[in-house]
Amino acid sequence: MPYRVIQWSTGNVGRYALRQILDHPDLKLAGVFVSSAAKDGKDAGELCGRPATGVRATRDAESLLAMDADCVVYTATADRRPFDAVKDIARILASARTSCRVRSWVSCTRAHSASV
Repeated sequence: MPYRVIQWSTGNVGRYALRQILDHPDLKLAGVFVSSAAKDGKDAGELCGRPATGVRATRDAESLLAMDADCVVYTATADRRPFDAVKDIARILASARTSCRVRSWVSCTRAHSASV
């Protein structure tokens, strides 16, 4: 059974991460967070140069974190907005997601069981 993944951002790093999620046989895209109104509602495939996935991007972080997903891949720009990024990460971890990966400056994991 594949891990259900939320991709958090679709900028320079996020669109490449999104492609990897879509291509990996053990991962299933559950949702995509975007910060811009221009990307809100667009299909995830369109945001990373791939065929349509049926998963629509959203700016509604709370609805994403409420969905049944195993982990979040966080690739939002943190170097220009470090305090906002820390708030994002804290909210993601508080939602009990298995894992949160953040560019190069921080990496954190919250495991639910020994099998994860």
